[in-house]
Amino acid sequence: MTQFQTRMHTALPLTTVWGYNGSYPGVTIEAQSGVATRVRFTNALPTKHLLPIDPTIDGAFNYMLNTPNPDVRTITHLHGGHTRPEHDGYPEHWYVPGSSRDHVYDNTQPASTLWYHDHAMGATRLNVYAGLAGFYFIRDKVETALNLPRGTFEVPLCIQDRCFNADGSLFYPTSREYFDGYTGPYSTDPVTPSDVPPVWNPEFFGNAMVVNGKVWPFHNVFKAQYRFRLLNGCCARTLILMLSNGGVIHQIGSDSGFLPAVNKAPHIILAPGERADVIIDFSALPVGTKVQLLNMGPDAPFGGVAGMTAA
Repeated sequence: MTQFQTRMHTALPLTTVWGYNGSYPGVTIEAQSGVATRVRFTNALPTKHLLPIDPTIDGAFNYMLNTPNPDVRTITHLHGGHTRPEHDGYPEHWYVPGSSRDHVYDNTQPASTLWYHDHAMGATRLNVYAGLAGFYFIRDKVETALNLPRGTFEVPLCIQDRCFNADGSLFYPTSREYFDGYTGPYSTDPVTPSDVPPVWNPEFFGNAMVVNGKVWPFHNVFKAQYRFRLLNGCCARTLILMLSNGGVIHQIGSDSGFLPAVNKAPHIILAPGERADVIIDFSALPVGTKVQLLNMGPDAPFGGVAGMTAA
């Protein structure tokens, strides 16, 4: 885990982010079902955080030692993995810059789209927002036999939302007032905290959509079928994804692997942390056609879709 700069849009100055292996999002790890993988995560981050710390929330203060915990603390969790407790990335098993941790993933599950991300108590939202997230694919013989699009025709899409300052740096609220206008009184003393935390926001919705670390990017495709591995990597935003041309999205898998049958739908709903494995067919489109992947979800907590009923 390191800090570095990247250009997230041609109209933006360089943005300082965090990433795994010098990459935001982190490198995609591919594993075989039934074959264990050992990954060493090294915290080589600076000791000062990129984003505002709330000193009063759980995880920010060590009450036994009566001292604040370090601002920069990390622990990686494999989201969706069947992982032994000692390797699962328990939120309070964090470690500081200059330290490392080995995680063994047994991969005792079918082919699936997983993701790894920071999981530190009281800092997960900040560390993931800074860039600590990446894909983890498990492969197996069943997947191989399906002859799905591979290589150039298999594209992971990590979808997130962000805000930027004029200098290109990541914006994140510095006060609870940003969320609902509440001006306090606040206490920043973790021993005698106020009922409402002074910095932490219950939800935050960025005004720019970011895919694979780029703001509103594009991807050139051939006249062919593509397999997209979708991840909602937002902290609070629920995505309602659809194609601008009204095309059908063929969903073949979800969080834990393949579906029993293909689900054909005009849109896909993904809550934060959820994944979808989909096929989109571009073979019948004329050369030069532009198709946008649209998010129709609101800048607000998910309230359902019009006409949606409980089964």
